[in-house]
Amino acid sequence: MGHILDQFETPYVDAQTLLAKLRDYKNPRDWIARMVKNGDLWRLKNGFFLISSRFQRGTGDYPYEQIANLLYGPSYISLEWALSFYHLIPERVAVVTSVTTGSNKEFATQIGTFTYHHLSGSRYSMGMNHVKVEGQLGGFLIASREKALADTLFQSCKDMSEKELLKELVESKRIDEENLKSLDKELMLAIGGQYKSDMIKKLAKVITTL
Repeated sequence: MGHILDQFETPYVDAQTLLAKLRDYKNPRDWIARMVKNGDLWRLKNGFFLISSRFQRGTGDYPYEQIANLLYGPSYISLEWALSFYHLIPERVAVVTSVTTGSNKEFATQIGTFTYHHLSGSRYSMGMNHVKVEGQLGGFLIASREKALADTLFQSCKDMSEKELLKELVESKRIDEENLKSLDKELMLAIGGQYKSDMIKKLAKVITTL
């Protein structure tokens, strides 16, 4: 069955696409189950798979961001994973974090954990980018640096003064002050207005006064 999987350009595939390729086979769903059992496909969730021959186990060379977008949606990469992606925080992040207009969700898969945090439509819609990574087919949606920071603080910080908030950013989250100064201040203010959140408005003010 490997030759069928070789026909796909992407390293992931959904069940409907597979079934279309297997339409001339008897009991095509059984063939998919067999490919999973044999390790040719890695099931990330019902109906969504990785093609194992495209990867070497343990290399971590997976298109995590693309997978996160496809695993549950609508969603885009944000929070700690996005902050790490932009090198705003020094730590390597283990969990692939996204925001969604849907319910909170978590998928524990054999390549890692993917979490999704609910954000209302008006807060969700501003400040995302479509990014392509060299060597990957296609791209993915990810929060801008400013939006990722706003999403993170909205989820984790409540009732801080501006002074406390700056300390949280620099000392607790270990974001370099020069990186904070480099953020798009106009976009930060626009995101602050869109959020209708005192905390994010304070964040916007802190960034614009650095």
